[in-house]
Amino acid sequence: MSDKADVKLAVAEAKSAKEVKETKEQRVIPLRIDRAAAAIARKTDLNIRPRQLRRALLKLSFAVCVLLPSLLGGLYFFVIASERYAARASFAVRSMDSVPSGGDFLGAIAGLSSVGTTTTDSYIVLEYLKSRELIDKIQADFDLREAFSKSSIDFLYRLDAGAPIEDVVAYWDWMITASYDNTSAILNFEVEAFSAQDAKAIATLIVAYCQELINQLSEQARKDAVRFAQKEVATAEVRLKVIRDEMRKFRSSSSAVDPTASAAAQVQLVAGIETQLIELRARLGTLLASLDEDSLPVVQLRKQISSLETQLIEKQTEVNGEGEDSTRIGRGLSSLLADYEKLQVDMEFAQKAYATSLSSLERARAEADRQQRFLAVFASPSTPEIAIYPYRVINTFLVFISALILWSIGVLLAYSIRDHMR
Repeated sequence: MSDKADVKLAVAEAKSAKEVKETKEQRVIPLRIDRAAAAIARKTDLNIRPRQLRRALLKLSFAVCVLLPSLLGGLYFFVIASERYAARASFAVRSMDSVPSGGDFLGAIAGLSSVGTTTTDSYIVLEYLKSRELIDKIQADFDLREAFSKSSIDFLYRLDAGAPIEDVVAYWDWMITASYDNTSAILNFEVEAFSAQDAKAIATLIVAYCQELINQLSEQARKDAVRFAQKEVATAEVRLKVIRDEMRKFRSSSSAVDPTASAAAQVQLVAGIETQLIELRARLGTLLASLDEDSLPVVQLRKQISSLETQLIEKQTEVNGEGEDSTRIGRGLSSLLADYEKLQVDMEFAQKAYATSLSSLERARAEADRQQRFLAVFASPSTPEIAIYPYRVINTFLVFISALILWSIGVLLAYSIRDHMR
């Protein structure tokens, strides 16, 4: 029995030792600082508690993570950072277009009098201010690489003289700020440089090239409007020629120059025959009252009435287009008149469309002789007297706030993990 008890005791001790070992392994990370603190205290023979040591490490981390970056930032902004001058300009894209008259439909389609396209042009200029094309044009008149790569410029803002154009475009995005106000339609930009003269020279070139861009857009719009008007005139002319050719073929096939006049003549002829029939029938009734059916006047009068009735039927058949012997010109006048009226309407519409397109073409050519859009500069670039960049105090304070926020987040995460692992 004692042997079994010894075995059970040994097993229980083994389980207890295993649980203690697992508990110690779980507390390795949370107790690491305490053990390190105790070890430091033993080696230095100082009576320092782990909590005091943690506070000391917290202060040290604050100095390293917050005060040191703030000090380095202040050193850069107050001692190393180069002064940057800013030149500004403000302008708006204006249009000379007027509201079109109600009858100038094709002119409205061509966009000759569309007010509101200046907004699109303004956004084009806004994108153009940061484009590679503008940089290339300025570089041709002013050496941007040399101005931004001087040895006197601080290392953060100095451009490498041999940098590829993609890096120059990215660097240019740092040095220029542009905005567009939808309410007032005013576009503002500000360009930075490391000397007042360079800032003004670059800003002046930017305004000049923006004016050139607007002139190109205006000229292209005028050319497009004239080209569109010419295309409309050509289309209307072709349509008018086709309608005239169909009218000629119709008159040739129907042997009638004016079916409307022919129809009027036929209707008048039918009315005349009907009038004669009424008169002859009235005379026949009068004769029958005093003469026999076989008398010569009655027989002759009946023959005249029969002849007129035959003529009336023939004329009515020609007008209505019924029967095999109905037409003198191939078809009934009713059907012929319907086709003629359709061609006549098409002819009138084609003539009006052709006249309108000619009017729009003349107007487009007149519009092409004057500038439709222009750049109205009301705040020209001027030479700055002081360097407003960098904001030394504000930037140093922002560095301190950013470092403080990051350090606080790190401390909170460390303590949260420590408390969770206990």
